[in-house]
Amino acid sequence: MLVNALLNVYALDLGPEVGRAASRLDDAGFEDEAGAVVVAGCLVAFAPGVSALHQRDVEQSLLLAQLAANARTERHKDPAAWFRSYRGVLEQTAWVVESSTTATRFLPSVARYGVGNVVNDAFRRRVAPEELGVLMAAVNAARDDADGTAAVVFECPSHAGGIGNFQVVLVAETDGVLGMRIGQITFNAPQHVTRLLKEEFSSPAQFQVGFLALAQNEPIYAGIRSAIASKVESRFAGSVVPLQLQLA
Repeated sequence: MLVNALLNVYALDLGPEVGRAASRLDDAGFEDEAGAVVVAGCLVAFAPGVSALHQRDVEQSLLLAQLAANARTERHKDPAAWFRSYRGVLEQTAWVVESSTTATRFLPSVARYGVGNVVNDAFRRRVAPEELGVLMAAVNAARDDADGTAAVVFECPSHAGGIGNFQVVLVAETDGVLGMRIGQITFNAPQHVTRLLKEEFSSPAQFQVGFLALAQNEPIYAGIRSAIASKVESRFAGSVVPLQLQLA
């Protein structure tokens, strides 16, 4: 299994590099408290207790999966094929699927709504209240990003015109086992979207939400950790930005 996983990593085509300004990433981590980062077109919230090593595993894995899927298929025009590729990369690199759902349409309960409403609806029946609080704080932090770095990193890959494909991820570590719960969100709207996290949508817009829960196979991942880190190294600083959470 380890040899196959290593070969999978080495064989991945991540597509051409696109120049980006350096992010405000540092190596401090926040394992004793909740935290959040943007990883390209993915918003990631960490529950308290996720080790610094596992935080970096998640960031590198999610970046790897996005880059490989981007190289294989059109992210916005064919989101179903893109997500199959994205999921396949994670499964081939020591992430084990625990559960998944097919995408279903989000049905808003109000006339006008934002991405926060979609995320809340996708996760509130699947996570504990305190975990949902961390997740929504991450959405708000990305929306209100003070210097705009996180907004630029997230917005560029997450949508194009009136269509989009992005992920929202809750990460937790329980008894040493690292898990990710991924909300896969796509949309098609009549308006041209400029700032997705600040956009207001109405009934003509259609959001589809799927769900994927994964656990890290630590023994296998330990053997490919350095290969994954090397694979994404040149793109990492320009694709991963920490967020400042304001928790109630």
